Amino acid sequence: MHYVSTRSAALRADFRTAVLSGLAADGGLFVPASLPVFGAQEIANWSWLPFEELAWRVISPFVGQTIAEDDLKALLKDTYRQFTHRAIAPLRQIDRNEWVLELFHGPTRASKDFAAQLHARLARYFLDREGGRALVVGATNGDTGLAAIAAFGAWAGCRVVTLYPEAGVPRDRLHALQTANPERVLACAVAGGFDDCQTLVSQLFRHWPLEEVVPIGFNSSNWVGVLAQIVFYFHAALQLGGGQRPIGFSIPAASFAEVYAGYIAQKMGLPINQIIIATNRNDALHQFIHKNRYSTREANRTLSPAMDFSIFSNLERFVWELYDHDDQAVNALMEHFESSGELSIANRQWLQARLLIDSYAVGDEQTAEEILGLFRDTSLSIDPHTATGVLAARLYRRSMVTPMVTLGQIAPEKSAELLAELGAWNAPLPQLQPPAEHPRQLARGDLDGLCRMLGEW
Repeated sequence: MHYVSTRSAALRADFRTAVLSGLAADGGLFVPASLPVFGAQEIANWSWLPFEELAWRVISPFVGQTIAEDDLKALLKDTYRQFTHRAIAPLRQIDRNEWVLELFHGPTRASKDFAAQLHARLARYFLDREGGRALVVGATNGDTGLAAIAAFGAWAGCRVVTLYPEAGVPRDRLHALQTANPERVLACAVAGGFDDCQTLVSQLFRHWPLEEVVPIGFNSSNWVGVLAQIVFYFHAALQLGGGQRPIGFSIPAASFAEVYAGYIAQKMGLPINQIIIATNRNDALHQFIHKNRYSTREANRTLSPAMDFSIFSNLERFVWELYDHDDQAVNALMEHFESSGELSIANRQWLQARLLIDSYAVGDEQTAEEILGLFRDTSLSIDPHTATGVLAARLYRRSMVTPMVTLGQIAPEKSAELLAELGAWNAPLPQLQPPAEHPRQLARGDLDGLCRMLGEW
């Protein structure tokens, strides 16, 4: 198995390079040159496997010979040992043939733990053997950064840098970012929104100032951010039909990695017949799927803050697949997007995407109604991000016969204050610490200031 850049097929890399990277040298994203494809009977035979064994079956073809089989199995077993539920990602039924896949039983109670815990162990496997040092860098609205800190923070060979928007991060996540160990973690507020943080991170990787330190991205622009999530789809499909029965998924758009991972899982052999993208008022992805018009814009603050942005790096990987791995076409499209902030693809490729993918933009009022309605009917509390997916699933599913699974990405207690205000919470409220002053701040687009800050730190 080897990897190439979405913008240059001539730029080849092995799995180790894909793990220990932010972006490819040409600014593209690493993707596997080909995908493993499993037969229906082979997938069905995995129904009885524990989660870590299933993960090994799905992930090992992407690793190739870079990690010995026994080492990879041990690494995966240790990764999922950090999750508190026996099923790792349990399914909860919420209606007739409707389910929520609970992805929030990891250390920070968010789905980002899956990628972060796996990524930290893979990076440490390679760098500890080489005596290398790493700086793990990324942007966050809260959960992604905290997952990276929890996963990488105890590794002596690396430190973590997380950029977050100066406004809009939930109070509990903001307090945790600001009080992280300053010797291991550099947390910095950026004037603007998440998109401004992500843009700074991309610029930093392209102009990396520390030659002796390996830069690793903890956002899903790193391939591990996708790889860890492909397993979700196999797990759910096996639970609800042995991998033989068609299945649909509704995905709250906290990143595009989950959508792309589902698309890849279908190409690998899963009978996925629908993917629904649920956005909030920040509907850049909905506009892309609905009208073939994708553009960046100022993000609105909503009840679902992890979705308050408009730049989705994994959309580039998806376009690369739609264009049959035509790196030159992708390079031209992304250059246009980076200069204009707008992207449309050819009609044939857009219609190909629409064969599988639908979308819906959910307003705050609808989100609140869905949270309260589900609680009233089932006594189940869900966070506002999951609520957007549940509503979109019910409104836009193509078949009532096909199981429909919403990805539950954030634990409901992380939105307990909101749920209590809505009357959808019947447990004690967590005691939240007020946020402090931002320990470090950067102006929007201040790459020089970020580089100086890293050098001083």
